[in-house]
Amino acid sequence: MTIIEMHALCDLLLDKADSPWFTSEEKDKFINLGQEEFVQTQYEQFEFNEKARKNLLPLVRSSNGTNTSTINLDAIPMYMYTLGLSGNFNSPCGGNVTRKISPLQIDDEAETEQDPFNKSADDNPNYVEENNGTNNVCLIKSDTVPVSYTLKYLKQPRKVKNDETTPANNVNSEMPDFTHEDIVYIAVNKMLANTEQFQNYQVNKVENIE
Repeated sequence: MTIIEMHALCDLLLDKADSPWFTSEEKDKFINLGQEEFVQTQYEQFEFNEKARKNLLPLVRSSNGTNTSTINLDAIPMYMYTLGLSGNFNSPCGGNVTRKISPLQIDDEAETEQDPFNKSADDNPNYVEENNGTNNVCLIKSDTVPVSYTLKYLKQPRKVKNDETTPANNVNSEMPDFTHEDIVYIAVNKMLANTEQFQNYQVNKVENIE
């Protein structure tokens, strides 16, 4: 759907619910909130559900760097979540070897680093994410600084906009078209939850139960 079509579906659903009128700017805000909630719920299933991966595919990005053990996550445009990390390390036999860099839970970090069989090393690299007092960073833990790394991450969805004055400035959702109805339904539920009718209904429902 275009953003205009998403607005039209919002209007249809709101009209069926006998809801007050929402401005174009208000609908944009709620659709953007709907996008964010949809991405959050799909991310929770990303590793286990092929459909969730398809839903979020347009948001998957890569960031590359060289000769560093510290990745500044705040410097990555619209960074949201780390999906995977790999690095190239110098091999004792010459050349480089590519290895998966696994996440290390912060509460396990001290214990892991004292375990000679699981300690972070070039052949068993790990990473932790934290704030260094200035930026959110990803710290690669290994014997040596990786020659290079590739960070796969999920970016924030761009914000939609329906510019009724200058339609050329419209911004459509970058999410797959087959997710748009779900996003609109989430947005409309949030819109209805902010109406006086819905709030009165909730109050009456509680009073009746009591």
